[in-house]
Amino acid sequence: MNFMSLRLLATLLAVLLLALPADSPARSKTSKANKRFDKKDWIWQPDAFPVQKQQYIRMADNFFIFYDPSTAMDVPYKDSGMTRLEMSKQILIKSNASLPELNWQTGLYPHWRNVMWLPGAEQSFHPYYRLHNYKQEEFAAALEQLPVTSFGPPMLQTALMKLEHLLALPGRTEVFLFTNGAASRFPGIDEPEPLEQAKKLAAKYDVCFNLISSATNRSAEKLLNDIAEVNDCSQVVDFDTVAEHPEHLLGKLYMPANSPFQNVLFAFDQAAVGKAHRSTLDRLGRYLTEHPNEYAVLSGFCDIRGTKQYNINLSRRRAETAQRYLLDNFPGLKKNRILLYWYGYAKPVASNKTEDGRRLNRRVTVTIRKGK
Repeated sequence: MNFMSLRLLATLLAVLLLALPADSPARSKTSKANKRFDKKDWIWQPDAFPVQKQQYIRMADNFFIFYDPSTAMDVPYKDSGMTRLEMSKQILIKSNASLPELNWQTGLYPHWRNVMWLPGAEQSFHPYYRLHNYKQEEFAAALEQLPVTSFGPPMLQTALMKLEHLLALPGRTEVFLFTNGAASRFPGIDEPEPLEQAKKLAAKYDVCFNLISSATNRSAEKLLNDIAEVNDCSQVVDFDTVAEHPEHLLGKLYMPANSPFQNVLFAFDQAAVGKAHRSTLDRLGRYLTEHPNEYAVLSGFCDIRGTKQYNINLSRRRAETAQRYLLDNFPGLKKNRILLYWYGYAKPVASNKTEDGRRLNRRVTVTIRKGK
């Protein structure tokens, strides 16, 4: 390249640099702003300490949402001015808005369509979001299409029957079902009981049922609790909890990679909080007391020793024990400000081949989230 060509190239680069906005990082080296940090894990801010980007860990591979547009949901929800059906839609819209895009496979379905449902019939699936990769904007558009005018009776068993045609996916699948625990039937149609169908799916697939309960009687409550007991990763979530904290509904799908609180560690095969780690929970309790508009999510984990089912249950007990410690020692805290997830031996933070690594994996992590 000759001298004239080099000079022309230098002139063009200078012009391009001058054309950049004043706050462009590419131009900041020649501006008065002092770029103090240059790490990819930090958000650059002139003349300020960096603010860490939030990074997330995906805790499931797939998820499905089953929306219940039945007449059972066409009742006023407290003093919100909305029906339970309208509130369900708002919960989903707000929960979706809080989700990072972590490449899940997902689908959005009603329990049933206002036609006779037959297994495998194309019209019966009527997806609002057909099974494919999760894209937040596309999913938001699908949620806007959810009906707020109710029709037909509640049919929990139909949603569970649909799942059998959707669960042949690799990895763990989280299923979120809005339900009041009722399972109406068409006369003459042989359909499995909801509990029977849930047991069948749990035995065949890596699936967790998250039942958002609007149950109004003991029979319905018992059914939903029985379904949640088909495996140790399933649970009943009270409708009021996700109405108050919409982001908690789908929060089980991911967790932040970093926390301002240390992990609470546990002895092998134990769920008791040891003295060495009570200071972390004490600090958390004081923080929640001083910040009434925030709440904590405690997530339980285990090392890899033991069966998958046993470890999921143990991780749940660890999260519950940490929650109980906070409630016992900070009487002003309410249970709805200390919410729980549990994951068994998923996502280890250290090698399970060494004792030191296994010790770090036996943990409860702390996430702080904003309330309303």
